[in-house]
Amino acid sequence: MEKQTVQLKEEELLALVDKNRALDATYKLIEIILGTNDFDEMTQKIADIIPMALGYELAILWLIDEKKEKLVKTSISQTIKDEQLMNKLKDSFKNSSIALGYQDNLCVKAITEQKQYVSAELFDFLGPAVTYDSAKEIQNMMGTDLNIATPLMVRSTPIGVLIISMSKDEKGLSDFEKEMLRKFSENAGIALENSRLYKNLKDAKNDLGEAYENLIVLNKMKDEFLTVASHELRTPMTIVKSYLWMLEQQKVGRLKQKQMEYLQKASRGTQRMIDLINDMLNISKFEQDKVFFNIQQVDLCDLIKEIVTSFEIKVNGKKIYLKFDESCSDAFVDIDKEKMRDVLMNLIDNAVKFTNQGGIEIGIQIDLDKVTLSIKDSGSGISQEDLPKLFHKFGRIDNSYTIASDTGGTGLGLYIAKLYLEGMGGKIWATSEGTNKGSTFWISIPKSKINTRSPDFNSRVGKNFSNSVSSIR
Repeated sequence: MEKQTVQLKEEELLALVDKNRALDATYKLIEIILGTNDFDEMTQKIADIIPMALGYELAILWLIDEKKEKLVKTSISQTIKDEQLMNKLKDSFKNSSIALGYQDNLCVKAITEQKQYVSAELFDFLGPAVTYDSAKEIQNMMGTDLNIATPLMVRSTPIGVLIISMSKDEKGLSDFEKEMLRKFSENAGIALENSRLYKNLKDAKNDLGEAYENLIVLNKMKDEFLTVASHELRTPMTIVKSYLWMLEQQKVGRLKQKQMEYLQKASRGTQRMIDLINDMLNISKFEQDKVFFNIQQVDLCDLIKEIVTSFEIKVNGKKIYLKFDESCSDAFVDIDKEKMRDVLMNLIDNAVKFTNQGGIEIGIQIDLDKVTLSIKDSGSGISQEDLPKLFHKFGRIDNSYTIASDTGGTGLGLYIAKLYLEGMGGKIWATSEGTNKGSTFWISIPKSKINTRSPDFNSRVGKNFSNSVSSIR
């Protein structure tokens, strides 16, 4: 059987060569997309692919700066061997850009009209960023006769333009080459956009990390400032309170009734300021990890009985009741007794403050592994929307707390109570059926493992904490 020889026409052979070059360029572009995340590196590699894979002399990549509304030169192919020509290109394109409103530039037209533009003059694509003489000199040094601008598209939106300079004339530029450049530019545009998004995400992450570090520093400075300020303020406020007390006790002469009223208001205001200073100081110590608990075994029933007696005058003055089961005993828990005293006193004080009719009932339930305490009042209640705000810093509730505006509140007390109880291994929460329907505050604390009236035992948890909450509002 005779061998048959396949003969290709010159045109067909050139078409196959072009297709092979197109495949090679596409393959290299895929390599870049898969192997490069850095935006600047990707732009340079895209500019280098065209001359390397397709045999053109020069590729220039311009991208749109949307904020400044201009084209910015991003990269020039680095495949030129002539050092003098390369230096000339770098000097000509130094700090160059083209306003998007400059319609005489073919790059701007290619972007605006989203189509390719071809010209024998390189200046038509570079002016006015590059002078006519410089563009002509570059073209002569490269020996190019034709230039083509193809917009870089991402989902029908232009993000830049790719300029190609080649030694052939317009007659030698085939439709296949034009289409190949369109496809290449489309794929390159998608790759660049993804890389830019990655770069923006990376920059945002770095900025966020830097902001976080600055926030840590600022937070530390804030804590230190609050500590110093609280100490510095507390001394003069205590002195003021002492002098007000002396006046109130009429140690320096009798006062008129109106004067006494003003004095009492000043005294209450001073006490509120001292309470705020103490609360801010306590929170600052918590946030600086300088809070310590002196843990000992305590019978919670005995502690509550002590506290209830101290409210007798205030409760009788409002003509409400305060009930607690006197037979309660052996509710042993391992706690910091003084911190728990502060929490309980001020929770009860809150209940008394917001209750004008009826009264408060304190209940206790002893389970196998925990002791649960409830303080239920018939007072102003809490709306369902406000319940989640209770134990946050400055979490005051306007619809109920305004009742006590004369006595005031910092909005820090329940937050501090929560920190105290969590530090002792317990928790605190509140329930209410709504405004004017009363509320119940609950405390749960792990039961002591040694359930006997043994001598108190002390164990240090953390460091020394000398200041306790003065009131919880």
